[in-house]
Amino acid sequence: MSESNQIAVHIRESRPEDCEEVVALLQQLWPDRELNQTALKEAFLRSFKLEGHIIRVAVQGNRLVGLCSISIRNNLKAEGNLANIDELVVDESMRSQRIGKQLLDDAEEIVKMHGCQVLGLESSFHRVDAHRFYEENGYWKQGYYILRDLD
Repeated sequence: MSESNQIAVHIRESRPEDCEEVVALLQQLWPDRELNQTALKEAFLRSFKLEGHIIRVAVQGNRLVGLCSISIRNNLKAEGNLANIDELVVDESMRSQRIGKQLLDDAEEIVKMHGCQVLGLESSFHRVDAHRFYEENGYWKQGYYILRDLD
């Protein structure tokens, strides 16, 4: 993809008033999941009080067109801070315009400022296009993320 396909966006810290647009973007990230809107909004607003949790948004005009949620925590294997992209999504109508790349570059700069040497993420098996995107940007697959439902 050429640089000419890149659309100009402003990337900034998310704000509490972004809540509705953030929820709409997350619905696009998880289209097959029935979201508990109330719980999701509460989790979003709680994130502003948590140390080590950063949400960056891409804005075009007055509209949120993407977001990247990052967690930073101390990790023994990393011998220091380890960063993880928890969510990265670009509005469906704005994809293939390098907004995801801009959010990824921004996330890398942010976590470097927090002393992180590694940035990781989880991605579902079926998200083949997302895997290709990350691999094109220097990321590689390593291992499995194993879960257990505690309900």
